[in-house]
Amino acid sequence: MGNETIFSRDVLFSRMIGLVSEADIQTLEGKRVAIPGCGGTGYTYAECLVRMGVGAINIADADTFGPENMNRQFGCSTHTIGRKNSEVLTERLLCINPAIQVNSVDFLSESNVDKYLDGVDVICDTLDFFVIEPRVLLYQEARRRNIPVVLCCPVAFGVTAHIFMPDGMTFEDYAGIDPQASEENKLRKFGESLAPSALHKRYIDSPQLDFSARKVSSLSATCLMATSFGSMIALMLLLKMEFHLKPVPHSYEFDLRANAFNEVQRS
Repeated sequence: MGNETIFSRDVLFSRMIGLVSEADIQTLEGKRVAIPGCGGTGYTYAECLVRMGVGAINIADADTFGPENMNRQFGCSTHTIGRKNSEVLTERLLCINPAIQVNSVDFLSESNVDKYLDGVDVICDTLDFFVIEPRVLLYQEARRRNIPVVLCCPVAFGVTAHIFMPDGMTFEDYAGIDPQASEENKLRKFGESLAPSALHKRYIDSPQLDFSARKVSSLSATCLMATSFGSMIALMLLLKMEFHLKPVPHSYEFDLRANAFNEVQRS
């Protein structure tokens, strides 16, 4: 039996039948998802979506794995330290589905964002928190191209969820970002918009967000929570399934330690 038979789609994704149809699985083969960032959430977003049958992934990451990434980045191991995140992720995805199409760039910029989003059906925003200008550029181009963006972020012992639809509120309006403001001001506004319920404040004052060192506390489990929420939303968008999460200005926050789930409409 050849590899084409062993790794055919009707074998690889057969256990999905019942939750999705055979036609859905074939539809997913023709879908492309952009996942800019291969770190704490991006790596597992990509793996999860490929394991659910998505046929093409666009990634963007120039970083290399270091030992400081071990606590939350699932591509980081003693065997991958010093290697480019994007190269490790590409190898991983090809090991899951040899027919997967992977396009990769190092950085998003005005010169390549148009090509990066060519043919993309859904974007999963997995850029590092401290990246703001490329993020604004990404959302602007997504809106121009009529592409929905899913943003799910780990926060303390929980996760937040945001869906940006092309005909809805813009990213800049939702986050309250002034184009003329400083980078730190934009980042602070972005941070405030991510978890308006601040459920984590029921047990800690702050997740130690350090703008000068560009660090924030994180747990591998909540990175996986973000992956689970975000990739499921992306799947439903790709298959045009009915679901009841509302796009921004609505957002959702679930915190296991606080034992709470909130929906907030930001004014």
